[in-house]
Amino acid sequence: MNIQTLNTYFERSGFSVEYMIEKTHKNFEKFLSGEENPTFNQLSKISQVLSIPLGLLLLDKPIEKKSENINFRTINSEYLASQSRELQDTINEMRDKQDFLREEIDAELGYVGKFSISDNHLKVARYIRTTLGIEQDYYLKVKRDNILKFLRTSINEIGVFIFFNGKYKDNTHRALNLNEFRGFVLTDKKAPIIFINQKDTKNGQLFTLVHELVHLFIGDEEILGDQNGETEFDPTEAFVNKVTAEILVPNTKFLEKYNSIQNTEELANFFKVSEFVIVRRMLDNNKISSKQYTSLIEKIYEQYDRSRILLKEKKKSGGDFRNNVNFRIDQNFFNYVQNAVNNQKISYTDAFNIIGVSYKGYNILKESR
Repeated sequence: MNIQTLNTYFERSGFSVEYMIEKTHKNFEKFLSGEENPTFNQLSKISQVLSIPLGLLLLDKPIEKKSENINFRTINSEYLASQSRELQDTINEMRDKQDFLREEIDAELGYVGKFSISDNHLKVARYIRTTLGIEQDYYLKVKRDNILKFLRTSINEIGVFIFFNGKYKDNTHRALNLNEFRGFVLTDKKAPIIFINQKDTKNGQLFTLVHELVHLFIGDEEILGDQNGETEFDPTEAFVNKVTAEILVPNTKFLEKYNSIQNTEELANFFKVSEFVIVRRMLDNNKISSKQYTSLIEKIYEQYDRSRILLKEKKKSGGDFRNNVNFRIDQNFFNYVQNAVNNQKISYTDAFNIIGVSYKGYNILKESR
């Protein structure tokens, strides 16, 4: 075993030495320094904890990771530069899922990359609604608590795979940072994937879901960061934001409602979106000044931060593991994996790794089919 290889894969994992000692062997730190060599069984255990094939640890040098060139923008189109190891590994995990799906799916999706940012945003929004099979005022017929599920199901039905998580795979030691990103989209004609940071509020998840869907229709991959400021620097994000707003809060319907209601919270409840979207609609329609917009956003942002803290505290108290696994993993994706197992294309161990769950999680998903 090459010490450099072990050290590289350990560093990529993001785990602490203490965690590896607890999960593998008391001499793990000595294995890293070369002071002692692990036995085959110990090395096998290390590979399991690191979630990599044992063979990789036996190579003379580690395999270089492919770099992910995905645009990294905030909601208001400002660019962010760096990516954490958790984000990078989550992107790689979704790429692996996409590679698997690409081999299992024959048909291509005609809507991926159908439009460009030079198209009329109202036309694109209408086309997306038609593709999803939803009406302009769909929000009137769906309860607020069910709107995320409703849109997720509609988007699933047109061939998009949607995943949620607040950590890397099932690793509670590798939490995803909501301040870094809220979601990302990986385009593909056969297996487009949307990933959403589960640490966000339901309103935040809803916006990210629709926002990333719009990116698929213009064939653009991106990582969506946190909200910040009011200026839209990037023309692609400015266009996507317009289409997203039109789907969530159709402008004609907004103006009709605004004639009788100006309260942002009431409008948000009516359209079943966050107040961020409503305030942006008010600015776009010259109902408020830029100064008023900034003031309102600051107030809403304070409320948003409080909601995120409450959500975090609520999740600390635990939750239903079964429901969480079923929510996180795209059911259509699991069906493809299960079919591959049934047809003996892959083993159960391969299936666990591809999905990113344990034996327990796999059985929960299987029972929920």
